Amino acid sequence: MRDRRRFPALATYTLTGRPVALTRGAVSLAGGPSAQGDPGSPGDPGAPTGDGGPASQLGRSTGVNRVAGTMRATMMAALLSSSLPPSVGISAAVGTLTLGLLAASIPSVAQAQIGTGVISGKITDLDGKVLPYANVVLVGTNWGAMSSEDGSFTITKLPPGTYTVTCMILGYESTTVEAVTVGDSAPATVNFKLKDKPVGTLAEIEVAAAREVIKKKKTETSHTISSKDLERLPVNEISEAIGLKAGVIAKGGEIHFRGGRAGEVQYQVDGVAVRDPLVGGGVSLAALAVENTETILGGLDAQYGNAQSGVINYKTKEGGDEFEGEIYYQTDDYGQPDNTFDNLDRVFLGFGGPSPIKNLTYYVSGEGTYQDNYPATPERRTRSRILNFISIGDRKSNAVRLQSKLAFRPAANYKLTAELIRNRSRRDEYYHEWSRVGYVQTFRDTTQQGEVVVRRGRWSPTQIDETYEYYNAAEHTPNFIDHTDVFKMAWSHTLNENTFYTFKVSRNAFFADRRVQGKEPWEYEGVRERDYWFNYFDGESEDFFVLAGDYPTLSTRETKAYSGKLDFTRRWKKHTFQTGAEVTYNDMRFFQVDRPYQSNANGEIGASRTRYHYYNPEGAAYLQDRWEHEGMVLNIGLRYDAFSVGDQLPISEVRERVKQQISPRVGIAYPISDRDVFSFHYGRFYQIPDRRYLFDDRNVFDGRTRGNPNLTNETTVSYQAGIQHLFNELIFGQFSVYYKDIFGLITTEDRPAFGSVGNLTSYVNKDYASARGFEATLTRKFQNNFAGELNYGFGVASGVASDPNALTEQTFAYLPISEQPLDWDVRHTFRVQASLAEPGIWGASFIWQYESGFPYTPYGRNTRELQPENINSRRLPSTTSLDIQAEKYYRLWGQNFKAFMQSRNVLDAKNLTDLEPGNWPLPPGRGDQDYAIYYTETGRGGGAYVGDDNDEDGIGDWVALQDPRVFGDPRSIRMGISFSF
Repeated sequence: MRDRRRFPALATYTLTGRPVALTRGAVSLAGGPSAQGDPGSPGDPGAPTGDGGPASQLGRSTGVNRVAGTMRATMMAALLSSSLPPSVGISAAVGTLTLGLLAASIPSVAQAQIGTGVISGKITDLDGKVLPYANVVLVGTNWGAMSSEDGSFTITKLPPGTYTVTCMILGYESTTVEAVTVGDSAPATVNFKLKDKPVGTLAEIEVAAAREVIKKKKTETSHTISSKDLERLPVNEISEAIGLKAGVIAKGGEIHFRGGRAGEVQYQVDGVAVRDPLVGGGVSLAALAVENTETILGGLDAQYGNAQSGVINYKTKEGGDEFEGEIYYQTDDYGQPDNTFDNLDRVFLGFGGPSPIKNLTYYVSGEGTYQDNYPATPERRTRSRILNFISIGDRKSNAVRLQSKLAFRPAANYKLTAELIRNRSRRDEYYHEWSRVGYVQTFRDTTQQGEVVVRRGRWSPTQIDETYEYYNAAEHTPNFIDHTDVFKMAWSHTLNENTFYTFKVSRNAFFADRRVQGKEPWEYEGVRERDYWFNYFDGESEDFFVLAGDYPTLSTRETKAYSGKLDFTRRWKKHTFQTGAEVTYNDMRFFQVDRPYQSNANGEIGASRTRYHYYNPEGAAYLQDRWEHEGMVLNIGLRYDAFSVGDQLPISEVRERVKQQISPRVGIAYPISDRDVFSFHYGRFYQIPDRRYLFDDRNVFDGRTRGNPNLTNETTVSYQAGIQHLFNELIFGQFSVYYKDIFGLITTEDRPAFGSVGNLTSYVNKDYASARGFEATLTRKFQNNFAGELNYGFGVASGVASDPNALTEQTFAYLPISEQPLDWDVRHTFRVQASLAEPGIWGASFIWQYESGFPYTPYGRNTRELQPENINSRRLPSTTSLDIQAEKYYRLWGQNFKAFMQSRNVLDAKNLTDLEPGNWPLPPGRGDQDYAIYYTETGRGGGAYVGDDNDEDGIGDWVALQDPRVFGDPRSIRMGISFSF
């Protein structure tokens, strides 16, 4: 057998025509540990019966055990007929199994005449090694037994008489002992020593776990994306696959669940939360290193906390009983510098299997992705080629993701895993005003203080004379360096079939550095801000693009989070109780300097400067009960959350050091029929604000927004109702409606502050929002060479503000007092996925997406104060895209190869996705809303600025910029190969 892993009771079995030689220990029959799911890996706490948890047990009663024993005996007799041809052996097995079931349904004489006789003994091999789970059968009767883990067996309540006893186990010769006499007084002892024997050649048996389609005991709305889904779809990141689900909106590289802000989604790896406590965000994993991803959009049970909108839980791959792996390479570089789309090269290597240490498996993977992703920058980079085809060297985006995981099972009911994840990335960003490459005239000038300085003059695309120096503006923008390190350990222990617990510890470390070519503040080029654009030779400013200097900002962030979590699950009668607790300790450092060519009031470099190092502890506990009564399931939970700002701030600034919240959760699931389940869920969800809103700029008085240590949790009150419907064996539907009331969101306000005479701008819990919508998903599982998914989402997301800093970034005529559409308020989404394939030979899949337009705020040239009712009062055009992937499988040198082609945005749709990407610092005379004013007046995207009045109508004419950041990615075509072993 290729796969010796254990499977739950809901397993299905199929036969294929490929022969394989079965050897000792290759199969565990029903009734042994393989029939009990995997007690050492209980899965999610409270997993329902049949989901692989400890509750998935077979043979609850004596009668069931007796029939199961008969089935095992008859099946073993058929399988051990090694002298028959394979086809005859299978037929005999089916026929013998049928006769055994008929015999089990008719009471026999032996069963009717129950006595007090006993046959016992022990089963070993010729070397004395005990053989558990061997079948012992009294020939001609329905009596039998199975040996326990120490090899012993006992058959009781036998009528006095003489019996023939046969012992059978796969991988050994069956042995029969005749004339075993059983009396009323003394037990008979029969010991077996079995000889190794390879089983004859049979057709390979593939065992596939059948996932429960309708989740009758769950009240959340969730979607599961498997590794197979990621391989067949034209996506390269897990986030892209998540963005295809109903209720999910992706905007600006962020994900919004059901109208919530981007930071309201919690990321987990194998149930361990991974989040930067200072600024939010999670961890990015290689798609091929993830076994499956569960996305929960609503209806979170009490075990989930610090997440207002939803949870994304990655289950990473583990090594199995055999050595397996995959090599993957993808590129869009076709051999010439100008014959590429994003100059992409992605390579992945992952492998795992058993280790030399018994019961210890491993999995190791690494992925490197290098690309000049859209929009590419003109920065010069070092490049070289391998075999004149594979390009290596620095690119706009360079990312390496490493993962290693160990899993150890000291016994069937214990499991210990340890995993290390290390991500490293270096990237640049495209800034349109810093995208010009050419030559700038230079000359020496003397200041009023007599200092000789170098001045910049005219710009030219070519070098006119030796006074013109090369200037590539993109090389003077920041490089972004990001490191993520996650180390976690998880221990699970099944105490018995109804009780188990897990204990997890983790250390998450995040590092981010943003600066120009690794420079320190005093090394930045630029004397004052106007020098970036000013032409000293002619005494005038450039209209938009910079002439000199470095992008004036740098920052470093370093955070660590240490956490421990204990979960305990107990089944009692019709109740499944869950309880748990977790603690977290955060260590956070931050340093930032803006405009380093200036100095602050203390004489330090930087017009604005931030530096701090804070600590804060957090904790939570929860209790959950799932009560099953006559088909109805009631989930009731209560969660307690607390966080402290620490003891570094003086008591005069903190009203309450520890903030506490209690959140109830109630869910009901009711099976209307065997094909329909109705569910309802109510819950209050709290989330601790990103700690930057607590600690930023506590010691500055220069007009910047100050952190507020008195902030409390942001709160969401959520209602949802859903229906799951199984149309037939192939098509499954999931429908839900939801409403969310969101309050306590972060915004800014002028208020008295400690240490200041006047008011200072601070963060406060004052914003509110709401979201409501409907979601429908139809899924067709793969059969007859076709699988697909169709989903539609209608949603309304409205609120006072889309961003915590909205009130400081805009000048309002009066403060907003009513809800307006939020920036990610997309009313209609429609997505179609389809896959055609002949497994192992070829495959093709496509994704088509439609989204109604994002909202935007119209501006006029004379707008000085914004009317709150105009916020996001108009809509951008709808967006659409079509992605395709085709693949062909080959068998070369006894191994599996796959060649594939992937095309993104096949129709090359020019989608307007970000009307105002932002320009900082602003050129002289330019406004923050120039791009929006241009679109409001002309209906054209791409950005522009007001130039000269060439038509003499008294109004400056627009000069279009065609900023590529405004539009989505254009068409790209990628090729690749993969090799599985």
